[in-house]
Amino acid sequence: MHALILDKPTVIDVTLSQRENEILQLMAEGYNSREMADKLFISEFTVQTHRKNMLRKMGFRNFYQMLCWGIKEGVVAL
Repeated sequence: MHALILDKPTVIDVTLSQRENEILQLMAEGYNSREMADKLFISEFTVQTHRKNMLRKMGFRNFYQMLCWGIKEGVVAL
């Protein structure tokens, strides 16, 4: 049996943290970074850091791709 080596992570390879899931849900609901920060009692910089880390971790190029995936996979509710 041969192992498949991928250049970047696939969605199957990663798991979002609870906080990342919360941020993804708020993104789907239309919140901006400042509003998410206020709602989650964290700084706007922390929200932006989570968002960047999620893109990198998931291997997506933009937030639109990530949201489409989240909706399709049932990770976020509309």
